[in-house]
Amino acid sequence: MLLLASMQRVYELMILLRPDFGTEEKAIKDLITKFIGDRKLSELAIMGKKRLAFPVKKQTEAVYAVATVTGAPMDISQLEKQSKMGTDIVRYLLITKD
Repeated sequence: MLLLASMQRVYELMILLRPDFGTEEKAIKDLITKFIGDRKLSELAIMGKKRLAFPVKKQTEAVYAVATVTGAPMDISQLEKQSKMGTDIVRYLLITKD
């Protein structure tokens, strides 16, 4: 039992969505939940639509959201594959929190 508890990781996920995706919390929460799989979404902060410093995937604006995720270690290659398959995610950044 102790082994399972020690394998939990806490991540911070910043995600940039297409500007026409909208800022509705339920839609963003559903997309992030699908993106992170069976991990737990603890916190979600939606920062709204902001202008990008440079175009990314031909977009000059994006909807910013930051989420705190807890769960098993993430397979980065799987996340990369998921982000490229979907059209809603412009870019993401995943960091491990201590």
